Parts: sequence; structure tokens; C-alpha cells
Amino acid sequence: MERTRKQKQKNKYKVSGLKRAILSAAAAAAAALVVLWAPFQRLEYTFADSLFIKHRPVDNRIKIIGIDEESQQELGPFSGWTRQQAADLLNAFDPEHAPAVIAFDINYFGERDSQGDDALAKAASQYEYVVMASYLDYSARLEQLPDGSYYMNTMYVQQIEKPYEALFAVTRHGFTNTVQDSDNYVRRTLFSAESEGSREYSFAWTIYSSYMENQGGQPVFPETDDRGVYGFDYTAEPGMYELYSYADVVAGRCDVRVFQDSIVLVGAYASGMMDQYMAPVARSTVMNGVEVQANHVNALLDGRTYTNIATWLSVLITASIVFAYTWLACGGHFALNLVGAAVLELAVPLTARLLYSNGLYWRCLTAVVAVAVVFLAQLAFGYLTERFRKYRILQMFRTYMAPQVVDELSKSGNYQIELGGRSSQIAVLFVDIRGFTSMSEGLPPDQVVGILNRYLGRVTEAIFKNDGTLDKFIGDAVMAVYNAPVDVEDYMVKAVRTGIDIIRSVESLNDELERDFGCRIGCGVGIHWGKAVVGNIGCDFRMDYTAIGDTVNVAERLESIAKPGQVLISEQLYEQVKDQFRAEYIGEQELKGRQDKVAAFTVEF
Repeated sequence: MERTRKQKQKNKYKVSGLKRAILSAAAAAAAALVVLWAPFQRLEYTFADSLFIKHRPVDNRIKIIGIDEESQQELGPFSGWTRQQAADLLNAFDPEHAPAVIAFDINYFGERDSQGDDALAKAASQYEYVVMASYLDYSARLEQLPDGSYYMNTMYVQQIEKPYEALFAVTRHGFTNTVQDSDNYVRRTLFSAESEGSREYSFAWTIYSSYMENQGGQPVFPETDDRGVYGFDYTAEPGMYELYSYADVVAGRCDVRVFQDSIVLVGAYASGMMDQYMAPVARSTVMNGVEVQANHVNALLDGRTYTNIATWLSVLITASIVFAYTWLACGGHFALNLVGAAVLELAVPLTARLLYSNGLYWRCLTAVVAVAVVFLAQLAFGYLTERFRKYRILQMFRTYMAPQVVDELSKSGNYQIELGGRSSQIAVLFVDIRGFTSMSEGLPPDQVVGILNRYLGRVTEAIFKNDGTLDKFIGDAVMAVYNAPVDVEDYMVKAVRTGIDIIRSVESLNDELERDFGCRIGCGVGIHWGKAVVGNIGCDFRMDYTAIGDTVNVAERLESIAKPGQVLISEQLYEQVKDQFRAEYIGEQELKGRQDKVAAFTVEF
């Protein structure tokens, strides 16, 4: 019978098979729609960036020559430069210690002045691997798929703008267009594009493949999606690549031998040149375009490129995870639900990161959030159900039990009413008014009640202030325990502090009593510490939560010999609190009902 009761308790939140299947399917369908609709795409990108992006040491083969503020101050604003300045840079290199690749992330489209144009073409012809920037002009065009349907191609390349003819003939070139995601961050690029029979490759790929050719190696082609797009993994935030000022190189203030066998990228490094992008590796700032290209080349050198997993596969994976976990959550086993959620919340991001390291990009936030939502929903359902159950039990208890007991049950969460107790280390405090009986004989009953209520109110406040438990009122006496029914930190110190607070509070109360009733009161406090049995004491139809044992008896006897305004504590308690309070030893005291004397101390305050 006990096993049956426990089994029912264990499965009380379990959902029936049909409802379980419906809820699981509904949750999976909702997750699938979120993946397809992507309403939180920007948030998903942010989460993926934090999961995937990892700062690494930059490749020291990559160096940047930046057109910075100092270069423009020395050579004039960049808008006024001719091709001669580019020729001067190329001529500044030492042919015997030449870079492996020199790449200009600058547009040199169309002829401008013949002298400067010829100078740049001539200077570039000295080196085998000079890469210039081209640019793709996109437009939208209606195109037909193999199945006969039509779609709007928004990435149709209408034209490829290339370097002017003389420079085109002696250099290599690649387009510098970026692919910006919906949050305007650059994570991907188009691998190649074709227009009017001419195929152009990306700027970074052209640099990388030229370098591999220079070094006698074979470039590794990145995997792309059906549009020819792939992503690249960033290496470092702005300012991490080795940087040289354009003006310093041209003026000979830089030892150009440092560029030997390196990949040198030349580009804008001043904010006014409007060549800056948002990069996931540096979310708090922008990155110069030449640094984006440096990170791109670095990724190609290290083989750190990726493609998005297919949408249908992302939907399938996410829906399967959500369906499986929802089915588990509806089983009603909280511990199993918690473990399942924890495993999935860890396994899903780790799987996404593993896929990323193997060239597959999966935005897994929907799966992570969906598992958390299902777990919290089941937790909320269980909580509300349990609260309702307890409320019904409490309402039933109130019909035949004292309100104080019901409140204690509500706080402790112990809804099994039974007799018995447990042995615990506690501190017990007793306080009583001195001469109350004789005083009450000379006062009207209503005044006695008024005095007693004010006094008991002050005592109760002191007990609750110090985390004590009010055990009972015994006429004008009060009993309190500490460290029961729940554990209390520093409970022995708090018990002594309660005694001090009571004496001080009663002293301040006397001014009111003398004004209103023409009398004053005094009380004594006794406190002891030790083992006692605490729990429900009584019979099946009437019980009280209290403490019993010698510890309680000693505390009561100490209170009985305490003088007005005195707090007496036992030697056992004194040893525990002597670092916190000053106390005077008053000798061994004979206590009523005990054969052995008790060493007592009076607390000084």
C-alpha cells in the first residue's frame, strides 16, 4: 500500500499518452516554425557568435599597410591621391626581399592620369603576385529553375568592375564585395561570380591561392552552398594584425625586409575613408575592411571556413530535439526532466560547436530556448498543481486544527501530520515577569490584560527579530527555541541577544506603563543550550509543536532564579558565546528538581 502511495506521488504530474503525443508534436511544430520564420534571427546570430567565435593568435605571415590619419597628413587627403602614390609604395619594396603577395584593397577602376596610371602598372609588373580589387555590380533578375518555376535572383551580377586595362594586364584581381547578414555583420562571402563569360573570384581567395602558388602548394577550395556562398571564421579583433603606416613605408622609415615572403594587404585605416564593417569578433566596435580581408585570408590559410546547414535539416534536427524532450517532460519525473534538460542544454551547443569546427554552421538557439521553455513550462505546471493541492489540504486542516499548526505546516512543507520528534541541538529561552501575580491583584482585569499584551508584544518582536521560534505563552511567561524547526546560523548568539533585547525593550516599555497604568514591571530571562527532542507532542486529535528534555528544564529553572533585568545563561552556553558577550560567573546554582548544581553566568550589557 505504501509503495502504491509513493508511486502515485511520483507520477502525479504525468500526462496521458495521447495528450503527451499532442503536446510533443505541438512543441516540435512551433519550434520548426520559428526556425523557418526566423523572427529572432539577430539574436540567433549573436548567440552563435558567442558560441563559435574564438580569438586565436594571428598568422604572422599576414601584414597590413594602412592608409591612416598620419599618412593623409603627410601625403594629403586620400581623395586627392593619384596612382603615383600606389606606385611609390610598390617601388619602396626591396625586390630581393619582396613579399609573397601584395594586395591592394583599393579600387583602381578606369584611367585617370596617364603618368600615374603608367607608373602604377610599371611598378606592379615588377612582382608576380600583385592582387588588385574588383567589384561586383548586383541587380535583381527573374530567373527560371530547372523544374520550370521562376524566382527573383537578387544576386545577379550585372557587371564586374575591374582595374584599368594596363594594370589589369599585369596583376591579379578579386572582388571585395561583402555579404552582410540580417544583423549587418559580415560573416560570409561569395566565392566566385560570372558576368558576360568572365569569372571573378573573391579578393581573399585570390590572395590565398596566389600565396599557395608562390609557396609551391595547392589551395584548398572551400565548401559553398547552392548560391556559391561560404562563411569564414574570424581570428582576431581590430588592431591585432601587424600594422605599418603607408607613409612610413613610402618614406623609407620602415625596414621593408620585414615583408619578405609575407602576405601584405594595403587598405584604408582611417575612419573617414568609409571602409568599415561590423564583424562578429568585435561587437563593440567596427573593423576596417582591410582587417576583414586579413581575417578572411587567415581563415583560408587555416582551413576555417563553413557553410550553413540546409534549412530543412535545421528544421528536422530542432523539431526532433524538441519533440523528444517534450515527450520526456510530460512523463512527470522531475529529476529525469532536469537531467534531460541539463544534458540537452549542454549537448546542443557542444554539437553546434563541433559541427562548426567541421565546416557546418547551425544556429542552435531555437533548440536551446525551446528545451528551456518546455522545462520551465513543466516546472510551472507542477508548481501550480502542487500549490493548489497544498491549498486544498490546508483548507481541510483548518476545519479541525489550530491555525498556528496549519501555518507551521505551510511554512515547513511537511503535510504529513503525525506524532513524534527528533533530537536536535537547540537553545531554549524562558522569560517571565517578576511579581506579576501580586501586581495583577491590585489592578482591574482590563488593565492587567493591557499590560500583558504590550509586554508579550515586545517579547515576541525580540524573538522574531533574532530568528527564534515562539514555542508558547504560559500566562506571563514565554518559551522560545532556536535552531528548530529549521536550522539557524549563529543561533546561540541570537538566543542571548534576544534576552538582552527583551530586557532593554521592557525597560523602555515601563515609561508607557507608568504613564498609562501607573506601574512598572521587571522580568528575568534564562537560556540554556543542549540536546532536546523537538516535534509534534500530544495525541492524535490534539498536538503542539514544542521541545522537551533536560535542556528545556534547565532553561526554565535558570529563568526562575533570574532577578528583574537579569539574563542568566548556563556554562555550556557561555562557552559557545563568550567571544561575543561579556558575562559574570555567579557560581553553581541549585535548581528546583535537579540534584546536580548548574554553573550560571549573568550577561553584562
